[in-house]
Amino acid sequence: MLSSPVKAQDISELPGYIIQPGDSLEEIAVKFGVSISDLIQINNIPNPDFISPGQILKIPGLTGISGTITPVVVGLGESAARLLIKYQADSTALIKINRITNLSEIYAGSNILIPIVETTKKISPVAILEQNMTELEEAVFLNANPYELLFLNQKPADYFVFSGDLLFKILLPGEKPLHQLSASIEEINVNPLPLKQGATATIRVKTDLPLTLEGQINGHKLNFFTTDNKNYYALQGINAMATPGLTEFRLTGIDGTKTVFLYEQNILLAPVIFETDPPLSVDLEKIDPKLTKPEDELIFSLTSQVIPKKYWEGIFISPAFYQEYTSFFGNRRTYNNNPEVTYHTGVDFGGGMGLPIVAPAHGKVVYTGSLSVRGNVTIIDHGLGVFSGYFHQNKIDVNVGDFVTKGQKIGEVGNSGRVNGADEFQGAGAHLHWELWVNGVQVNPLDWLNTAYP
Repeated sequence: MLSSPVKAQDISELPGYIIQPGDSLEEIAVKFGVSISDLIQINNIPNPDFISPGQILKIPGLTGISGTITPVVVGLGESAARLLIKYQADSTALIKINRITNLSEIYAGSNILIPIVETTKKISPVAILEQNMTELEEAVFLNANPYELLFLNQKPADYFVFSGDLLFKILLPGEKPLHQLSASIEEINVNPLPLKQGATATIRVKTDLPLTLEGQINGHKLNFFTTDNKNYYALQGINAMATPGLTEFRLTGIDGTKTVFLYEQNILLAPVIFETDPPLSVDLEKIDPKLTKPEDELIFSLTSQVIPKKYWEGIFISPAFYQEYTSFFGNRRTYNNNPEVTYHTGVDFGGGMGLPIVAPAHGKVVYTGSLSVRGNVTIIDHGLGVFSGYFHQNKIDVNVGDFVTKGQKIGEVGNSGRVNGADEFQGAGAHLHWELWVNGVQVNPLDWLNTAYP
């Protein structure tokens, strides 16, 4: 680990860092490029194993930087330049603390550190400078001192203010901030941010007037829903093998035939560490594309449909809560010594032949049948583009068109279809493979056992 030595420095001059949940002393040392022993010495820590969230550690080596170093996730519409204004921060300090070469390395979804001085007044975006309007005219319109407006927006003179610039100021009583994406948007967020492989992304938008929203994220068209024509949301699965790095986010607001706003921004997509399963041995015929491709196309045609109705309520329950997990979503896999790496598209529950399978949430059965790879299959539509699938069943207890309720028995565990070692003895390899699709993409079903979407 690279670290910088402690120099003689008054501890009161050192910036502080608020310990976050899950932080360890080693991780903090790596984050700032200092040694653990320096942190212990400067902060007089009696036991390194007993640091706690909320505790403030002084960070050595950051000469000339003051305030409390605070973790910030860069939101939609934010940029490094806007963050410097919002937090009245210095670009050199931001680069030094985050150990980057320049501010262009900061994107929406980036987890960055910003030194915040306690005495800094909170400022907010209030206006976008219109074409042919001067900074002085805008200051009058905003009831602001033009010199203070220049200072707060880090502009050395009025000729550095351009049409389209987002202007910040200290809000007066009764004033509301302007959203950085559009005056028509009151609030917008993407969760999780950064995006993660295999996750279910929730996009929420609050507008000040009824709009038709269209959008795209990671190459997938978003479907927005609302119950009050003001609060909109969309759900989108992120593929478990999606390329980490920058991915496009686009949002358009339409009022009748008029486009109110069009916004595009690259956001970060973070990798997830998935395990690697032992190599699997299956019948060669059952990994032949001539067999697998038509079956994949059938499943996709079923699970890519979207109805504007939400059947489920709250969190899902496990379809096999009495059984142990034997393989997790996203695990990397290879078959029959083929070097091509695929991934496990669902969660496997071990158990035994004939054990019951239950519906994890309300929904309508849209498919039952026997397939070569997936065996005996049931697929349930939970509404809004959310589907669940149950593979390798021994018995199916429901029919297409049935409406099932949370906890209702829908079938039994089996070893039909492509199952590793199924021919070794009667009932060998019996398990439930459970999948969940969100807007046509498989996601980690276990997330839905802990989070109430949307």
